[in-house]
Amino acid sequence: MSNPKTVFDYLNYREYLKNALPVKGPDRGARAKLAGALNCQGAFISLVLGGSSHFSLEHAAKISRFLNHDTEERDYFLLLVHLARAGSKDLETYYREKIQGIQIRRREIKERVDTTTQLSEADQLTYYSSWHFTAIHMCLMVPHLQDKSAIAAALKLPQSRVSSVLNFLLKTGLAKLSGNRYVCGPTRIHLPADSPLVTKHHSNWRLQALQSMDSFHPSSLHYSSVMSLSQEAIEKIRTILLQAIETSEPIIKEAKEETVCVLAMDLFEIALSNPRQS
Repeated sequence: MSNPKTVFDYLNYREYLKNALPVKGPDRGARAKLAGALNCQGAFISLVLGGSSHFSLEHAAKISRFLNHDTEERDYFLLLVHLARAGSKDLETYYREKIQGIQIRRREIKERVDTTTQLSEADQLTYYSSWHFTAIHMCLMVPHLQDKSAIAAALKLPQSRVSSVLNFLLKTGLAKLSGNRYVCGPTRIHLPADSPLVTKHHSNWRLQALQSMDSFHPSSLHYSSVMSLSQEAIEKIRTILLQAIETSEPIIKEAKEETVCVLAMDLFEIALSNPRQS
């Protein structure tokens, strides 16, 4: 579901749900679907959102799953429900302080992100831990792939996973919200050639290349050849491939963002011609 704000922008769970479950637009049937998920009447949903009743904590957990919240979103949403249901001033103060603490921490992270920020080493470890992060990050450059449901459908990933990755991208400044869309943020990634994460990055996408071979998509190109060559021939082929990459760069920069694809290229020796003497 497209949403111009995240759950963290709210102090009232009803207001959040009214926005997350609109009665108009492409998501207008969401409240009926939620009623089905909660095994209750649609009238009860309207009663709660109108302020005449509350969802139980059990309802809240199911709603969080229905909305594909990640762990952080779920915890915050449950705090909002706890706050609304608090039966004493002391309990209300307790939950409000926990909510404010989360908002302060998130605001501090946001304020530290600017146009000169680079991803920290710790965040790089997360970013390169799975192909999901790079793929979702690149989807944000494609106009029709700038919301959770579109990304989930395109990459065949659960919306809860997409939500978790998007929250990481928002937290690190690799993404930002623009209206109801997620777009690329100001934080930059610089991975030195000697970084141990380079190997992980390559292996992530080589594994995806293997899966791509099984899909037989007509736009895909997979080529493997094992041959015996001279060192001179290897260097000539290496030069040709590097030139192809350089020639592709301006094409990539000028291309309209319509889809996300992967370019992977390998040339390596498997039997050294002059092995070292032991």
